[in-house]
Amino acid sequence: MNSTLQAGTRERSLLVALLFCLLDVVLMGTAAYLSNSLTILSDLLKESADFLSVLAAFLTIRAVRRSPDHRFAYGIGRLENLVSLSIGLLMLISALWITWHSAHHLASPQMAEGTIPGICIFFAYTLIGYRIYFQARHVCQKQPSAIMESQARLWFSKANFDALMGSSLLLAYFFRDQSWSWYLDPLASLVGVLFMLHAAWAMTSSSVNDLLDATIEETTQLRILRQLVQNLDDYDRLHKIRTRRSGPRIYVEIFLQFDPLLLMGEVQKRIQKLQQSIGKIIPGADVSIIPSIQEPK
Repeated sequence: MNSTLQAGTRERSLLVALLFCLLDVVLMGTAAYLSNSLTILSDLLKESADFLSVLAAFLTIRAVRRSPDHRFAYGIGRLENLVSLSIGLLMLISALWITWHSAHHLASPQMAEGTIPGICIFFAYTLIGYRIYFQARHVCQKQPSAIMESQARLWFSKANFDALMGSSLLLAYFFRDQSWSWYLDPLASLVGVLFMLHAAWAMTSSSVNDLLDATIEETTQLRILRQLVQNLDDYDRLHKIRTRRSGPRIYVEIFLQFDPLLLMGEVQKRIQKLQQSIGKIIPGADVSIIPSIQEPK
C-alpha cells in the first residue's frame, strides 16, 4: 500500500511537470516566431527535448507500477534507468545542436529583436523550475528513484538555464545599440550548454551503475550490518551480503549460517525477525535471507 502511494506521488509530480513543459513549448514556440534570438530558438529545442523526456518518464512510472509477472519476476524497475539514459542522450544532442549554432552566430553576430516575450517566459519558468526541482527532491527523499533523480537534475538545470538566458537577453535588450551586446545571445547559449552537459553526465553515470548491478551506497550497507550485529545471537555466521537497486526498489540478499541443530520452524522465525528489522530501516526494500553452510561465489 505504501509503495503504491509513493508511486502515485511520483506520477502526480511528473504529470504536473509534463503540463508545465507542454505550456513552455507552446509559449517558447510563439516567442521564437516573434524573435530572431538564437537563445530563444535554442531554448525551444531544449524544451521540446525536455517535454519528450518528461513524457517518457511519466509513461515509464505508470508501466513500473504494474505488478511483477512470470516474465519479469523482479518487475521492470530498470526501465527507469534506461529512460534516464535516454534523457541524458537527448540533452547531449540538444547541447551539440546549440553549440553548433552558437559558433555560427559568434562568427556573424546580429542584434536580437523581439525578445521581450521570451524574457518574461524565461523568468517565469525560472521560478517554476526551482519549484518543481524542490518537489522532485522531496519525493526522492521518501523513496529513491533513478527517474525522479533525473527529473530533479533536469529541472534544476532548466531553472538555472532559464535564469541565465533571461538575464543575458535582458542585458542585451538594455544595451541593444551597442555592438558588444550582440555577442551575449550566443555566449549565453554556450554557458547554458555546460548546464545541460553536467545534467546529462549526472543522469547517465548514476543510471549505468544500477544497470551494472552496482551495490547500493555504503551508508545503507552499514545500516544493514548494524541490524545484523544487534541480532548476532540469531545466527552463527554471516557469509555474504548482496545488494542492488532496480528502479525505486532495493533488493538485499543475506547469506547466513544457522545452528544445524535448530528446527526449520525456529530458523524461519529468526529469518522473519531479521527481515522485519532490516525492512524498518530501509522502507520498501525486498530482503531475502538465505540459510547457507558456505559462502556463495
